[in-house]
Amino acid sequence: MNKPLEPLDLPSKRPPRDAGYSVGLTTRIGRTYRFESAHHLPNLPDGHKCKNLHGHNYRLEIVVCGPLDIRGFVKDFAEIDAELAPLIKKVDHRLLNDVDGLENPTAENIAAWFFKRIADCERVRVYENEDCWAEVVAAI
Repeated sequence: MNKPLEPLDLPSKRPPRDAGYSVGLTTRIGRTYRFESAHHLPNLPDGHKCKNLHGHNYRLEIVVCGPLDIRGFVKDFAEIDAELAPLIKKVDHRLLNDVDGLENPTAENIAAWFFKRIADCERVRVYENEDCWAEVVAAI
């Protein structure tokens, strides 16, 4: 018969819940955007269907992180919207290949393009459709 294991008395890596909301915590917020664009992937071999001009209804998910400010926000969603609006305008109803930095607009490159342009960004995920996405995550 197996003897039950005794719990180990190891220090927790988590601060106690009553330690205060800002001690040792990372706060993340996310926002989703949508845009429609056409593209072709010029670096693919002839005969690959994605080398041809085609379009997607993209979904863009961003996550920003940071300490809470005096308002209790990582960032106001209105501030995120204001930051993203000019970026979305550059890609919405456009041929992505014509956008500076997106000459080879794979989902991976689109995610990286957005990631580089969003302050305090931790993660960007770009969906080409419901089943296919690419994600860029900040290195720790």
